[in-house]
Amino acid sequence: MEQRLDALDFRQGDVGFVRGRIPAGAKRIPVKPLAFGEATGHSHRVAAGCEELVEMYEEKNGTIWVRALADVPVQHEEHDPRATTSILPAGWEGKITIAREYDEEKSWRPVID
Repeated sequence: MEQRLDALDFRQGDVGFVRGRIPAGAKRIPVKPLAFGEATGHSHRVAAGCEELVEMYEEKNGTIWVRALADVPVQHEEHDPRATTSILPAGWEGKITIAREYDEEKSWRPVID
């Protein structure tokens, strides 16, 4: 049997956007930053004033899912400070992932931003 890997639609720094259907068991949550930079304190987030353009859901395992109700700018202080190049297109639905790197002593770990 062939293993199917999730296809990355696009990314912003270490945050990936993977198209998919929001699972039925995911719970709708208030919009929050998509990811925080542990080392820099920066965050990947829906641009200020655009929070009403997205719906955000969370699975019990912590996976975050997003549905864009219109074109939604995603902002980050280093990768896209003016939120002009990172746009979730209207109708996009999928999960948010964090890039991982391989450490021979510890196996896979999230990238520290």
